[in-house]
Amino acid sequence: MKKTTKQLITLMLILGVGCILEGCGKESNHSVTITLIHAWGGTEEDHVAMREIYEEFQEENPDINLQMISMPTREDMMRKVEDMIMVGKIPDIVSFSGIGENSIYDFMIENNMALDIYPYMQQDQELADSISEVNKQYWSTENGELYSVADVLILSGGYWYNEDILKASGIESVPENWDEFQIMCDQIGEWALEEESEVKALKPSGEGYLYCMDHMLAGSEKSRVEGHNIIFQDKSFSDSIDRMKRMYNSSISENAKYSYRDETKLFNEGKLAIYINGVWGAPMISKQINAKYALLPTDKGESMSCISSSLGYVLGNSGNEEKEKAAVKFLKYMLSKKVQTQILEKTEQIPANPDISLESYKENKSRLYQAATLVLDADEKIEVPNNIWSAEQKDYFTETIFDVLTGTLSMQEFEENLENKQK
Repeated sequence: MKKTTKQLITLMLILGVGCILEGCGKESNHSVTITLIHAWGGTEEDHVAMREIYEEFQEENPDINLQMISMPTREDMMRKVEDMIMVGKIPDIVSFSGIGENSIYDFMIENNMALDIYPYMQQDQELADSISEVNKQYWSTENGELYSVADVLILSGGYWYNEDILKASGIESVPENWDEFQIMCDQIGEWALEEESEVKALKPSGEGYLYCMDHMLAGSEKSRVEGHNIIFQDKSFSDSIDRMKRMYNSSISENAKYSYRDETKLFNEGKLAIYINGVWGAPMISKQINAKYALLPTDKGESMSCISSSLGYVLGNSGNEEKEKAAVKFLKYMLSKKVQTQILEKTEQIPANPDISLESYKENKSRLYQAATLVLDADEKIEVPNNIWSAEQKDYFTETIFDVLTGTLSMQEFEENLENKQK
C-alpha cells in the first residue's frame, strides 16, 4: 500500500516470476507440485514477510514443489483465476485474502472446483482447532461444507486518530454517537482555521466512505448485516448517505481518484486528525504519529466492533488426492502456531489461530495491542459488513460515491445500480 502499482509489478517480477521459474526447474526433485495464486496486499514489507513464510514451507516440505503465481493486484489475480478455471486448470490454492464474496468463488463452489475442508478437519483435530470460530461460522455452507479458511482475522469498526491534534483542538474524549462525531470534526476544522493550519479533520477516500457505510448500516440495522442482505430503498441506507454528506462537507474530500493510499499519506504527514481504517492499518501508520484507535459511533451509544474473516485460502478440488493432501498440508502450516506468530510479528495482522495470545505484544507492539484490544472488548461484536458486498458493488460504490455526495448522481439511480449488482 506504500508503493505504486508500477513498483509492485516490478516487485512481482523479481520475487514472483523468478520463483515460478525456479520451481519449474526443480519440479523433478519433488513428488508433487501444487500452485499458489495470490495477489499483493499490505505493505512491501508484508510481501517480503509472506514470501519468506511460503519459502520456509518449501524448505520444510522438500517433497512438495510450491509454485507461486504472484499478481500485482487483486483484480489481476481474479482475472488469472478466472482464465485458468475457464480452461479447466483448477488452481491448487487460491489466496482470496482481503476479498469478500465474489462471483469467482461462487463459480468454483457451484461447479465443484473447490475442496471441502471439513472432512480433513474431522480427521485432524489440530487443524480443526487452528481455524477461527468466526471463519467457521461465516464461511460454512448450509450443508456444513467449508471451502475457505483465512490465516488472519479482520478487526475493524473504528478509526485511527492523531492524539496530538485532538488535544490541540480541545477534544477531551472521543465521541459516542454520530452527532458528537460531527461536532468533533467541526471543532477540529474551526481550530485549524484559527491556527491557519492545513490540517483537516478527516478526508475519506471512496474506500473510507464504503467502510463508514458498512458500520452505519450495521449500527442502525444489525439484523440486515446478520442476514447478509442490504435493503437499499430503506431509511437506514439514505440516513447513512446523509451522514456521509455531512462528513464530506467538513472534509472536502476530492474524487474517486483520491485513494486510501493518499489518505494514509496525509495522516502520516500530520495533515489529518482522523484516518478511516481498520486495525490492519497499524503497520501503515508512521511511528512519528501519536496515533490511537477509537470505535465508530452507533445510534445507541454502546460500543460496537466488527470481527470477521474475509475469504482466505480456497483449495482446488482437482481429483488428484496427492495434490489435495499437499494443499491441506500447506493450509495447516499457515495456521500453525509458529507461522501465525510470524505473521503477527512481521505483518502486524491478527492471527486466526485462537491459541495465539496478544498479551505478550502489549509492550513492543503497543499501538496494535491498543487497537485490537478495543475491538475485542466492545460491548457488541458483529461480522464485518464488508463481506456482504459483491466485488462489483464495491467497485461501483467507491467509483461513484463522490458523485452522490456532490449531488451529480441521484440517490435513486445510485441505489438501483447498487442493487442490480447484488449477488
